[in-house]
Amino acid sequence: MPDSFGGSASSDGRPMAVSAPAEATASKVVMPVYWLGLNDSDVQLYREFLPSDNAGDPIGEAVQAMTTEVPQDADYFTPWHPASNVTASISSKNVITVDITSDAFKASLDSGMAHRAIQQLVYTATAAAANSGLTTAGFSTSVVVLVDGKAGYHAFGHESLEHPLERDATLPAPIWIISPQEGEATETSLTVSGSAVVRDEQLSWSVEPIQHGRPDTAPVASGTIQLNAGAGETALFEVPVKLEPGEYILRVFHGDGANEDSKRINVY
Repeated sequence: MPDSFGGSASSDGRPMAVSAPAEATASKVVMPVYWLGLNDSDVQLYREFLPSDNAGDPIGEAVQAMTTEVPQDADYFTPWHPASNVTASISSKNVITVDITSDAFKASLDSGMAHRAIQQLVYTATAAAANSGLTTAGFSTSVVVLVDGKAGYHAFGHESLEHPLERDATLPAPIWIISPQEGEATETSLTVSGSAVVRDEQLSWSVEPIQHGRPDTAPVASGTIQLNAGAGETALFEVPVKLEPGEYILRVFHGDGANEDSKRINVY
C-alpha cells in the first residue's frame, strides 16, 4: 500500500460517472465499500460489495467496514486504521453525518493520498445511503464528518473536515468489474457485468486459465464490448461467457491493456 502519492487526479477530463444503477444492488445482505487501487500512475477508487449484518445503521456499518475489513481483491488497499466506533445519520435533504473515532486517522499520508482517503469515506457513505434507499430524490448528497463528535478535524494533516464534503468526480477508476467479484465461485455459464468510460480505445475482455498458480498467457475466451454511450460518458455493460470448470483470471481493459480491472474467479 503506498502511503505517498504526490500526483493529482487524472487530468484527461473523462472520469467514471458513478450513478445509481452502479451503486445499488437488489440484495440488502450486502453493502458497498470503496477501496483505493493503483491504476498505472494514478491511485483511484474501486468498489466491492461486502456482507452486511443489517444492524440498523447501513451507512455507519459500511464506513466502519472500510476501516476494518480487507479488500477481497488483492489489487485494492485502504490507508485507514480500524475505527473503534462509527455512527451515521442522514437528513431529509441528503446531508449525511458520519461520526468516526480519531484512531482511524493514524496513517501518515501526503496530501494526495489524504484527499483520496477522505473521498473513499465520502463515496462509501453516499453509496451506502443510496443502496439502502435512504436518499431523497431532488437533492444532492453531501457528507459531514465529525471526529470524536466534533467538527473541524484536520484529517491526516492535510484535509479539513470543517464543511460538508461532496464526491470528487475525477477519482473513480475508468473500468470496474461489478460481477463476478474477486474469488467468487460461478457456474460455467456466467454474465460479466461492469461499468466503463467510453474512450477512443476499444473496450475489451479476456479470460485466462490459472495453471500451477499462475495465469496462462493465452486466453481461452476474449472479445470486445460495445458501450451504449458517447465519448467520455459512462455505461454499464454485460457480457455472457461460457467456461469449462477451473480457475481463471478475468480482465476488462481499454486498448492494449490500459485501465485494466481484473478478477480471479472459480468456475464449477
